[in-house]
Amino acid sequence: MTLGNSVHTTILDLVQDFKQPATARLFFRGLILLTFMKIIMLWSFSHSVMNHHNITLPGSWIGKAILAPAFLADSNVDIFFGFSLILLVFAFFARPHYVTTILFFWLTFNLYVVYLPFVNGADYVLFMLALWCIPMSTRPAFKSETASALQKACYNAALILAKLQIVFIYLVSGWDKLMSKSWRSGEAFDYITHLKILYDPFLSSALENPLLQFILSWATILFELVFAVLIWFDKTRIPILIVGLFFHLFIWIVMSLPDFASIMMVSYILFLKDTDYQRLPRGIRRWLL
Repeated sequence: MTLGNSVHTTILDLVQDFKQPATARLFFRGLILLTFMKIIMLWSFSHSVMNHHNITLPGSWIGKAILAPAFLADSNVDIFFGFSLILLVFAFFARPHYVTTILFFWLTFNLYVVYLPFVNGADYVLFMLALWCIPMSTRPAFKSETASALQKACYNAALILAKLQIVFIYLVSGWDKLMSKSWRSGEAFDYITHLKILYDPFLSSALENPLLQFILSWATILFELVFAVLIWFDKTRIPILIVGLFFHLFIWIVMSLPDFASIMMVSYILFLKDTDYQRLPRGIRRWLL
């Protein structure tokens, strides 16, 4: 097959139909639920955050419109979170629509601004994935043939780019660790055992074994590097996702990073197919969607 034929086939595949619409809707709902829980858990802490973070509106009207929710949080964080929860509940029960996905991205971006002094990689990944949800909307469906083809192309391209974002997170992280002497030797896990944020002192003492530290370091490096490859093949896709779930649960417990672990586990929904979803019992499918 020539390069021209390959490009033509790829373009036709992009505009032919919406890929994995059921799992795309489930992914959007997963992000909403995660954001809902994040607001609930951080609500009381937010008052202290706003005492150390004053938000000023920019001069342009576009900037004022974009940052209006964050400015509301600066004035009254309880009203901001109350309206945010109402919006999230509405978006959760509605099918992905351009209006709801834009509002959701707007909210996650403003949450990022509100927590700017304390944000981490999980907050950045959240609002970036929320951004990909906008072109991954399927409603309203465009009627004209050209507009419909463009809508499907944007949807499918966003789906691919969102997957690539997750893959590159692992690939860059794994490569950085591979280039780090402390990770190759296992010393990185020795540093972790002395962090005060560990959940359980027992885990800290268990991780002090040099051989175990070496094994865990290389297991982390190999998982992050091979994920970028194995996730694209049907035979290895589900197994690597299962390994990834245990990997992030380990991070959640040992390093006390529930926000990063949870956003990465939710992102795994992107790599499921509608055929995977259809294997679930009908009652569970109805509950999920």
